[in-house]
Amino acid sequence: MLRQGEKLMLHRHFQYHIQYAVPVEIYLDNVHIDIGILTAVDEGFVELQGTLYNRNRYTFISRPGY
Repeated sequence: MLRQGEKLMLHRHFQYHIQYAVPVEIYLDNVHIDIGILTAVDEGFVELQGTLYNRNRYTFISRPGY
C-alpha cells in the first residue's frame, strides 16, 4: 500500500500495517524513537510492542522489508 519511507496518515494505513505485519518506524521531531510491528490502533493512539504513541504527536513511517 505505502512505499518505504512514506508517512502513515490515514487509519487504513495503520490497519494495513497491522494486518500484514509491515514494520513502522516512529519519530518525534525528526528523532528516531522506535521501530517494529504495530499491534493495535485507534483514532488517537498506536500501540507498538506494548507502548502507546499518540498519533498527533509522533510521525509514523512505513518500513517494509526492514
